[in-house]
Amino acid sequence: EEPQVLIMHTHGTESFMEKAGNYYTSSDSPRSRDNSKNMIKLGEKVTSILNEAGIKTLHDKTHQDYPEYTGSYSRAKDTISWYLKKYPSIKVVIDLHRDSISSGSDKTKLVTEINGKKAAQVMLVMGSNSGSTTNHPKWQENLKLALKLQQTVETEYPTLARPLSLMPKNYNQSLTTGSLLLEIGTDANTLDEAMYSASLVGKSLAKLINSIS
Repeated sequence: EEPQVLIMHTHGTESFMEKAGNYYTSSDSPRSRDNSKNMIKLGEKVTSILNEAGIKTLHDKTHQDYPEYTGSYSRAKDTISWYLKKYPSIKVVIDLHRDSISSGSDKTKLVTEINGKKAAQVMLVMGSNSGSTTNHPKWQENLKLALKLQQTVETEYPTLARPLSLMPKNYNQSLTTGSLLLEIGTDANTLDEAMYSASLVGKSLAKLINSIS
């Protein structure tokens, strides 16, 4: 009955298009403090799916990127550390984000079709102990979990996952050996597309975690 998973958001105010379209207006902001429109809503969906699958999951809804974007990862580190100290049973920490890809004033929408419905594509971004990053000695353990999730998603929902991105960064992933940074869509995707993907990824996560518990 102890918590096994923590879902949190270093950039919780990242948001999506409310309606599908080929252009943007001043009302189409890439960030929102409204938790019904930003990453917190996606986190609630994944948390619900994991808990329903018998995997006790906690969801931190702190906006680490507000009021200042700078320092988000430092504040997120404090939050994660607090949870790990209070709940040492937590083995998996998922930092849920969305991506942003643009060229000039044009934005890229990452979308595929799963079971006849549009879904925002997802990507795992994993840190490594390379380059100037020297404080991530057990990064391979996180990568093992990420590759298992990548394989599960690809098997269950082909074309949903983008190629895994391995970076010379830490992303607070050195705090556990089960840390994942998961990006769902971009700011050009609609909230509905992102929510559908959150549901699909949540099911894959539940299947994976139950298979290795």
